[in-house]
Parts: sequence; structure tokens; C-alpha cells
Amino acid sequence: MVIFTSNFCPYSKLYEDRIASLASEYSAKGIQFLLINPNNPQASQDDSIEEMAKKARANGYKFPYLADKDQTVANMFGASKTPEVFVLKPNGTNFNIIYSGAIDDNPQVSSDVKSFYLQVALDNLLSGKSPTSAHERPTGCMIKKR
Repeated sequence: MVIFTSNFCPYSKLYEDRIASLASEYSAKGIQFLLINPNNPQASQDDSIEEMAKKARANGYKFPYLADKDQTVANMFGASKTPEVFVLKPNGTNFNIIYSGAIDDNPQVSSDVKSFYLQVALDNLLSGKSPTSAHERPTGCMIKKR
């Protein structure tokens, strides 16, 4: 489970609690969460390594929060926004992306979410089913390129 996120992006901020809740629930089921900040820290001081470390400590992250300041990893995945998720399924020594895109259908109001895209994808992965949808358009901030 890879999530491209940012300290700066208002949409990423709206999803922090949802991501923490999903990580807590699904880590217990064997899903590893990895957060990656692909933003150029020179374009946003909030996305510096120091600020990322502060956020990880303040939020009590129990998963890695890594910097991708030259967007190498984001480009490999084809990520364009924060937040944007990629659910990976092991395939021998490789991984297949079985879902990418939005976390759910309502960034602003978590209590009004009707479609839990990421949760459904993770449940399908754990039960061995094919994803209901392989991609839902992510809503968020454009990655700040170098």
C-alpha cells in the first residue's frame, strides 16, 4: 500500500485521520502502509525532511514516511496528485498494481463518504477477489515538480 501525500496539500491534510485509521485496521491484517512525499521541498517548505519528521512524530506514524524530492518513485508509479494511493499485490518477486487513485469519494466530509474505494480494494485483496474498480480519479493537489 503506497500513498503519495504531502504536508502542504489541504487535501492530504483532510485525509490524515482516515489514513491513520486505515493503517491501524489493515496493518493488523498484514497490509504494510508506506507514505511517500513527492513534492519538491524548495517549492513548499512544509514538505521539507524536517517538517515530514515532525509530522510523523506528532501523528504517531507507525509506518514509513519517505521523501521523493526528485519524483523518481512518483514518476515510476505515474502519480500526479497528493493524496494518491496504489494498492500492490505480490506476484512472485514483483508486484502488480491492483488499485490506484482516490481514497474515497468525499475529501471534505469523511462522514458523508458513500464509496470507500481504498477500503474495498484492500478487502478484495485480502479475500483474494478481483478489485471492483482498478482506478478512481484522485482528488488532490498536483505534485510540485522539481
